[in-house]
Amino acid sequence: MTNELKIANGALMKDRQDILAPAIKRGRPFGSSSKNTRARLIKAAEEHFNARAYSDVSMAKVAESAGITGAAIYNYFDSKDDLLKATLSNRIQIYNQTIRDAVSGSGSWQDQFNRLLEAVTPLQGGPSGFPMIGNVVINRLQEEPEKFQEIRDLRDESAQVFRSLVAAAVDCGDLPQDTDVVIAGDLMMAITAGAVNTVSFYHPALDSMAPIIDSVKALLGTKG
Repeated sequence: MTNELKIANGALMKDRQDILAPAIKRGRPFGSSSKNTRARLIKAAEEHFNARAYSDVSMAKVAESAGITGAAIYNYFDSKDDLLKATLSNRIQIYNQTIRDAVSGSGSWQDQFNRLLEAVTPLQGGPSGFPMIGNVVINRLQEEPEKFQEIRDLRDESAQVFRSLVAAAVDCGDLPQDTDVVIAGDLMMAITAGAVNTVSFYHPALDSMAPIIDSVKALLGTKG
C-alpha cells in the first residue's frame, strides 16, 4: 500500500470516527462545579417562587440570580415545571428529615410535637420559606396532579409523621377514640407548616417566634 493510500485511508477512518462518535453536549459543567451550580439554581428558584406567582417566574431571571446565563439553566432543568419539582423536592426532603429527627427521641407525643414545632420554625419564613412554596404546590397539584406525583408522595411522608402523633394521642386517651387520625394529623401539619408563619407575618414587631410557638402549644394542649 502506498504512503498516499495509507494517508487517504487514515483520513477516511478519522472522518468516519467523527461521524460515529457520540455528540458531546457542550456548555454543561461537570463534577462538583455542576453540583454547586444546580444547588445555586434551586436556592434562587426558592426565592423567585416565594416572591411571585408561578406564571410570573422566569427561567432567565432565576438563572441570572444564580449567576449563569439564561440558556445554561436548561443544562440542568428542562422546563420551569422541572425546576419547580426539583425545588419543592429539595425543600420538602429537608423538612421531612427535620420532623423525623424531632420525633425520633423518647417522651410523650406532646414532647415529640414540641420538639418538632421548635425544629421546623427556623425552616419557615424568609425568601425561601416552606409555607409560600406550599401554596405553589397546592395550585400546581390541582392543575396537573400526575406530573407532580413525586411531590404528592413527599407530602404524604410529611403527613405520616403528624398522623403518628395524633394516633399516639388517641392511644393514651388525650384525644377521643373516634378522632379521624388522617384529618387531625393533616390539620396539625397545616398549623405547624403554614399557620405559624402566617401569624408571624401579621406580627412583624415580634422579636422572636417564641410567643407564637407557645400559643400553638397551648391550643394543642402540649404546653407543659
